[in-house]
Amino acid sequence: MSWQKERKEMDYRRYALSAREWIWSICVSGVLAGGIAWLFYRSVWGLVVFPGVLALYVRGYRKERQEKRRERLLSEFKDGMQAVSAALLAGYSMENAWREAEKELRELHGEQSLMHAEFRQINAAVQLNQPLEKVLAAFAARSGCEDIESFADVFVFAKRSGGDFAKIIRTTVSKLTGRMEVKREIQTVLAGKRLEGKVMNAMPMLILAYLTVTSGDFLAVLYGNVTGGLIMSAALAAYAGTLGISSRILEIQV
Repeated sequence: MSWQKERKEMDYRRYALSAREWIWSICVSGVLAGGIAWLFYRSVWGLVVFPGVLALYVRGYRKERQEKRRERLLSEFKDGMQAVSAALLAGYSMENAWREAEKELRELHGEQSLMHAEFRQINAAVQLNQPLEKVLAAFAARSGCEDIESFADVFVFAKRSGGDFAKIIRTTVSKLTGRMEVKREIQTVLAGKRLEGKVMNAMPMLILAYLTVTSGDFLAVLYGNVTGGLIMSAALAAYAGTLGISSRILEIQV
């Protein structure tokens, strides 16, 4: 498969796990499901929760990896726009400015970077007489990034009406830089709270494990019978609910 086809099919709004990531997810979910089966049910039948644990873990892992890729894409896009702006100020035409930016991205982030591949594809399409604004709009639609989509909309309008491209790009870079700095500050402030949240999320399992090891007879009444199974299932459901709530509390969109 050629790189053009691979990049053309890249949809940043979705994240597909690799084989290695699937193996890792299955292993981690298996350990978690085993812990739940032992702590909540003391029975191998408790492993019935494995599919649910795997689905939740994969969902969270995919969301985390997709967010990191989105941040990387935005950072590289900002660098690409800075390179385009510098080339325009140096007197290059718009199309040539994007080719110069491709070279700059290769030096900054390497040939395997996300935006270098996108710039390479955009420049290749322009050489085949496809309008730059059309190719850029297609990339923006796949990016899943509001800032890139907004830039593409403004770029298309400016291309048709003859706007000041250098100013538009400088404004875009300024806004992206501001957003990224604000988000970095927020992440720094929340880093401690996230760690506290992880510790608090683990505490119920640790306490239950401690009681199981040190006072197993005290909890014996909750295992091996229907009533105890229902109580532990309700506790597990409540615990899963609190995990979901805690993960949402610290989600701040910039």
